[in-house]
Amino acid sequence: MNSRTLLRLSLKLRSYATVPKLLFNTKNTERNLLKTIVHRTLSTKSDPSVLTGSTPSPWLDVSTRRLVVNLSGVEEQFPWVWLRDSCQCKQCFEPISSCRVVNLTEWDLNVRPVGVQAVDSGVEITWEDGHVSVFGLDWLTSRSFTLEKRVEFRRNVSMPQTLWGRELIDDVPTADYNHIMEDDKALLNWLENLDKYGFVLVRNTPVREGPVPALQERVGFEKMTHYGPGYTVVVRADPANISHTHHRIFFHTDLTYYDYMPGAVFLHCIEQHAGEGGETMLTDGFHAAAILKTDYPEMYKLLSETVTSFRDVGTDYIQFDKITQLPFLIHNARGELSRINWSHFARDSHLDVDLELVEDLFKAMRTFDDLMNSEENHIRLKMVPGDMVTVKNQRILHGRSELQGGVSGRHLQCGYMDWDEIRSAARVIRGKMESDS
Repeated sequence: MNSRTLLRLSLKLRSYATVPKLLFNTKNTERNLLKTIVHRTLSTKSDPSVLTGSTPSPWLDVSTRRLVVNLSGVEEQFPWVWLRDSCQCKQCFEPISSCRVVNLTEWDLNVRPVGVQAVDSGVEITWEDGHVSVFGLDWLTSRSFTLEKRVEFRRNVSMPQTLWGRELIDDVPTADYNHIMEDDKALLNWLENLDKYGFVLVRNTPVREGPVPALQERVGFEKMTHYGPGYTVVVRADPANISHTHHRIFFHTDLTYYDYMPGAVFLHCIEQHAGEGGETMLTDGFHAAAILKTDYPEMYKLLSETVTSFRDVGTDYIQFDKITQLPFLIHNARGELSRINWSHFARDSHLDVDLELVEDLFKAMRTFDDLMNSEENHIRLKMVPGDMVTVKNQRILHGRSELQGGVSGRHLQCGYMDWDEIRSAARVIRGKMESDS
């Protein structure tokens, strides 16, 4: 043992002498901590031969108020306050509904553990109020505070997005309607691709009204809107929406005038326009936004910070007058783009912006539009009866080329779902498949 190691051990023991003895309810606990201090000090790269081949016992770091535990050879730290809040015992946690049953007001945030010991595949902590908490090692590992584990958990909650442009037309994500309805693996594959790419073309859908609500029930349930359940899109003499006309429909996200905008859109082709036109146009708004952010950062900032109004007024399933006031580009708490509000049909003429920014705002809007309309950044496909376009509405913008000739028998049945239900269904199915394997 060299002099450096001795000095380090001396300093650690001196630090231990300042620890309040109320933390140790038995001599055995105190002895274990002393052994851990010696073990951790002597088992170093400078002296690897000392106490090798054994896993250190969990211990309490009083200076940081954390539990220190070795997980698969890596020393991990867990704050005491978090451990007490996350106690898994029956008094504190309901396992069936997976929720806490104890409020923060029912225990002291400064509570201290007085003992810790390793138990079968876990750690047992005794708190100064006599409460006992047991945590499995696997449970702790999955909740590690390391950045790597936290990022891994984020990816499990929301799948990383694959951005795309025109190249997607060469490998369009597809799914078979009947397979989705009959096989959980096919259902999960469709949901995961819908999350990953924001768009999946579902083929072999029965050519009649009804498959959209059936597919929604397979996943969860429909999001109702003022267009009613399982609404249809046909050319009408009294259009409640531009989709009921023959005009070209520009790139847009649906229902921008809803605070709780639908997460998924279903467009099922029952009859297609017989003449020229009627192509479905799709663009990855996140891809276009990424280009805008790189090439025109000030425009991106302006679209992210400018609040504008989106409105829809009329009568369909009910009489409605919807309005929201939101930015064009919405970001989550981590600063990641999470929603695009884009619809020139629904954008209201009330513009709540300083006068000197108006022209810059319109230049930013036009630039974003130009990026999406660029041949490099969108795809076109003309659905045939039995095709269903499914899109992630807050990311993928869709449109339609003009129905040439004006009169058309084009007939779609459409529907919406909240993205919460899509993500929930994917996790439930994934969990079932893992438990069955």
